[in-house]
Amino acid sequence: MLVARAFEPDFLKRLDRLVLGIRRARAERSGRRTLGRMQGFGLEFENFRPYTEGDDLRFLDWNSLARHDELVIRTFRPEREVEVTILIDTSASMGLPQGDDKLGLALALGASLAYVAMSDNHATRLVAFGMHRGAMKLSATAFHRRPESYAEFKRFVLRIRCAGETRLGAAAGELLQERRAKGVVIIISDFLVSPLDYEEALSRIPAAGHEVKVVQVMGERERSGSWPAGLYRLRDCETGQFRDAVLGAQAATACRARAAKLAGRLRDFCTARGISYTPAFGAARFDEIIDREFPKLGLVR
Repeated sequence: MLVARAFEPDFLKRLDRLVLGIRRARAERSGRRTLGRMQGFGLEFENFRPYTEGDDLRFLDWNSLARHDELVIRTFRPEREVEVTILIDTSASMGLPQGDDKLGLALALGASLAYVAMSDNHATRLVAFGMHRGAMKLSATAFHRRPESYAEFKRFVLRIRCAGETRLGAAAGELLQERRAKGVVIIISDFLVSPLDYEEALSRIPAAGHEVKVVQVMGERERSGSWPAGLYRLRDCETGQFRDAVLGAQAATACRARAAKLAGRLRDFCTARGISYTPAFGAARFDEIIDREFPKLGLVR
């Protein structure tokens, strides 16, 4: 399975070069301190400022005191933990066509993003969503913060199966009921739903203060419509409805045009709202997606 690639040591070494770009919320501080900055240990030294009564003496710059007889405090850009939720569509449409391994691609990408986020010290979890007996069901891992616990995700992804309808709006509603701290939500789905459904989801989550990133997964045969010519009876895997169709060169052309239109509308919606969007089309392109498409999510080397 493709998802197993995401846990191979050689592949993880490639991911070690990536950092997840996150627009971190600026914190308001009282007194003379600048917005978005706090005194304390962090990853990056920021500046000096004069000592004021009550400052922590651990941050005194002793060189300034020795050379200039001045009390100066060092300030640092703080290391802040951000919660990252990777929301993966496990509805029935993600399991078809079987040869496309859409679900395997989605899970491999989701796990890879989790590893990158954890490597940057962010609390990260995977959440699978799908309809179950008429109700939206979210299945989530615990939050993990260090790459050493990354293997805990493997058991979770290997037991996921596709079923039910795709309802992104309902999934967003369930997620927001948790009332978590503002963080990052990465949605991985084929987005083969009414635009009104995903537009609702992609509007509600940012409105709650979360940064959103979108990965659209589609299969190669699904996009190309490359089926042997003939008369088919097609069954909608989510609704169970049947439809007779004639497949061939003309139908394949129409399929490609429709897939491009759906992807274009989603991309334009995301772009207009400042949501990072990247296409992930074809499980065979997994490595290319990591190298060429992940930067669109704010991943930098």
